[in-house]
Amino acid sequence: MLVNVMTTVANSDSYSLLREELQENRQLWRSQTLKDYQYIYQQQCFCPPPSNNSLEVFVKNDTIIKTVNLNNNENIKDLTFAKTVEELFNIIEDAIKRNADEILITYDSLLGYPTRVAIDYEKILADEEITYTVEKLTKLN
Repeated sequence: MLVNVMTTVANSDSYSLLREELQENRQLWRSQTLKDYQYIYQQQCFCPPPSNNSLEVFVKNDTIIKTVNLNNNENIKDLTFAKTVEELFNIIEDAIKRNADEILITYDSLLGYPTRVAIDYEKILADEEITYTVEKLTKLN
């Protein structure tokens, strides 16, 4: 699978490029009209579980309906923990607006969704970095 990679270290030109990439990939994603899908999700950070665990996420009508921890096959009760593709686009947009010190984004070149979003809001702060990954996104039947 092909991907587009966009990375930046804080400066106005790189933020402009990130905004363009975000807009292009968001449009590509929306053109798929994919509202029901599943994927493997992970949020990596210095956070309590289920962070740092691989989760299988099921989305129906752009809403998460089920999340399963793949380490123990248990359902995650908090359905707001995982993020939909649209929510990940919003996180990217917010990081750009907040002028995060470092942003690394990888998009799926066929469908446009973010496959990896790594954000370091402030380089001088320890342990506030966060990375989201999305793998094996498929249409939900």
